Amino acid sequence: MRNSLKTVLFVAAFSPALISVGLARLYAGSPFWDAIYYLFAGFIGSLLVVYILTVLKWRGEEFPFAAKKIESNDVLLLGVVVTYVFPFLARASEITVGAILLIGCAVWVVFWLTDATIPSPLMRLVGYRFYKIEAANGMVYTLITQREIFDPRDVKTVKRISGSMLLEIAK
Repeated sequence: MRNSLKTVLFVAAFSPALISVGLARLYAGSPFWDAIYYLFAGFIGSLLVVYILTVLKWRGEEFPFAAKKIESNDVLLLGVVVTYVFPFLARASEITVGAILLIGCAVWVVFWLTDATIPSPLMRLVGYRFYKIEAANGMVYTLITQREIFDPRDVKTVKRISGSMLLEIAK
């Protein structure tokens, strides 16, 4: 279950790319109903990020955490943002629903099978920051938080998203 939360969060990070495809189709003169599917899926995916984070805040399993090292993990953010603009550059009017579903399934499998995570621009827009944090026992996690952290000792409690991801709720 936890791996699915991580996977949904980061596959949904590409939702604005679907919105871009829908807008590019409208701009290219495609029928409205042809573009609405992409726009609808993009908006639903974007709302899904907010929903999952809200549920984790209220119902997530909270446990104490001792960190010994922390560093920003926002470096890949630019690469994800490029995917939002890509449909306009790649003639989005030729992208089909089947191609989007195939790419979506491939991305889902990659995120499901790996512990690697990428920062989500959607989550950054709603105020979340991404950090690579090393626990006192030597394990390395991705920490998602709404505050800027300078000292690893400031992280006291977290909620688990998956085996490699934690969410800090500042109190």
